[in-house]
Amino acid sequence: MIFSPNVKSKKGANTKWHTTPFPTVDRQLTGIFTGVSVEVCENADIIELYTNGNYGKGTKSRSTPQIMRSENVTHNPERNEETLALSLEEAFFLSYYLKVLAINNIQGERLEWFEMLQECETINRKFVCNLAAYIYLKSKCWIVKSGFKFVIYRKGPRFYHASFAVSISCNNEACAHLVVKNIKGLQRIAETSDKDILLLDVNKPSDFQMRSLEDISRLAISESVIRRFNYAAFVQNKAQEKLFPLYAFSVHLYAYIPSVLVNKSVYILL
Repeated sequence: MIFSPNVKSKKGANTKWHTTPFPTVDRQLTGIFTGVSVEVCENADIIELYTNGNYGKGTKSRSTPQIMRSENVTHNPERNEETLALSLEEAFFLSYYLKVLAINNIQGERLEWFEMLQECETINRKFVCNLAAYIYLKSKCWIVKSGFKFVIYRKGPRFYHASFAVSISCNNEACAHLVVKNIKGLQRIAETSDKDILLLDVNKPSDFQMRSLEDISRLAISESVIRRFNYAAFVQNKAQEKLFPLYAFSVHLYAYIPSVLVNKSVYILL
């Protein structure tokens, strides 16, 4: 992404706290496919997945699992009444690409990737396009959560507010999301929570069939960002440029040069 995302830290959040976008466990975790999502039941597995990558949502809480809010998180490995619900894209990515999650059906039988793919496509016919978009975002180290289609965070929702609400279009779908009325609707929804709109167009070949996990790389993804023109902010910036022309020149220069040395001692960092 060559644009600058809108990143706002949460009040009181320790943004220097170390976390990773992917699980670091050296054992395989277990999830159960319920027909709608994949649920993780063991507390130790929930802690691992939510701490490293913020995967899933608590089934009884608003988002963060209750076990993560307790004071003795690392000392309570037994089962809890609340489970962690993973979206289909999250579960597929963790199980068959990262290979840290084993997905079983209700009977306890292990589901292979093509069996899980069939189940997911039965639930959502656009699953492959959504999966490709999910992997694309994860490859850029975004924390991806469900909502809208996806909402994406830098580092995680405990540290920052979401930067983008993501809309996905497969094979342009007659460019429905580019209709003026739809764009206004998307923008209004995003603006209420101070987000920008990220449009992902997934180009899926007409003869595409997923015969292996590597076939997902045949899908091409293009991205567009919708940002509303803020007239008040534009006028204010122009007024500041007239009052402080030297500062404005430094700002514009910084857009082309990563750092500018001034008086051989002070760096302009914005």
